[in-house]
Amino acid sequence: MIARGKPVATIALVSDYAAGEGKSWDDLRKVLRALRDQDFGEPFEILLCEDERFAAGFPHDLTEGYPNVRILFHGATSSYGLKNAAAQVAAGEYLVLLDADCTPCREWLRSMVEAFRANPDAAAVSGKTQYAGRSLMERLLSLLTRAYIDPGGRGPTRFVSNNNSGMRIGWYRKHPLRPDLGAFSSRLQSEAIHREGGKLLFEPGMEVVHDFEGWHMEADIRRNHGFCTVITRLEDNRMPYAWLTRFGVLSIPAIVAGKTLDSWVNVFRCASAYKVRWYETPLALGFALVLHLMEIPGMWQAFQRRLIVETAYR
Repeated sequence: MIARGKPVATIALVSDYAAGEGKSWDDLRKVLRALRDQDFGEPFEILLCEDERFAAGFPHDLTEGYPNVRILFHGATSSYGLKNAAAQVAAGEYLVLLDADCTPCREWLRSMVEAFRANPDAAAVSGKTQYAGRSLMERLLSLLTRAYIDPGGRGPTRFVSNNNSGMRIGWYRKHPLRPDLGAFSSRLQSEAIHREGGKLLFEPGMEVVHDFEGWHMEADIRRNHGFCTVITRLEDNRMPYAWLTRFGVLSIPAIVAGKTLDSWVNVFRCASAYKVRWYETPLALGFALVLHLMEIPGMWQAFQRRLIVETAYR
């Protein structure tokens, strides 16, 4: 039974991938069931946020039987814009970002709230995102794509997850996501919070399973990652290694090398936690380079100041 009263947390539930299509509605149904079954005895609300252009085709039976769900149609066309809109009307002490293709475990919300209460100086708590791991490819991509935020266990991190995190509402309203710089530009938010002394935490109990849509999705992710790696540093020269971008496209090899080294560190730190066996780590190390080479077209577009148009992300 869903508890009544003032919500402790507001969950901003947004489809960031293939929005407005049949799959996105099915994703929302699956996540709403998982949220209904949370092991959490306190009140919380869900803001299902969607572009007002999709209002006519929205299946309103989707939220039947969920008294703590509000539907928020808004003029924002990006997932970040919708999350920012949710922050303005959220009633909870914490704003929780959850994408519709991420299914949370039963302990997800409780783990987040307990982490905040145990760390009153924390600005944000991010959780563990991984693929189901049904194949070697899924396990490798889970490690190489999702473990960047994971310090190897519960503790401080330098990042805020844009699809699986909670933030004190005051911090979020002061440092909203930038909706004009692509789907993976949330690093700007993390860095802004760091500069003001905000503490960012990682909580492994706050676990979600991200849908795996295949190689085409990963290629889309990599193109967007490459774009946002560069565009955020062109936008804010205080970002780590932003000085490299002064060399324009000539800096791309150095950026790829640096990102590959970071991924190698992630492999050695987190391989077992993402179901990658010790004898598979050489493959993970080689695959890391391949993935970052796939980011080069996005980096090139960022230096040209051309947004990525052909993408399923918003």
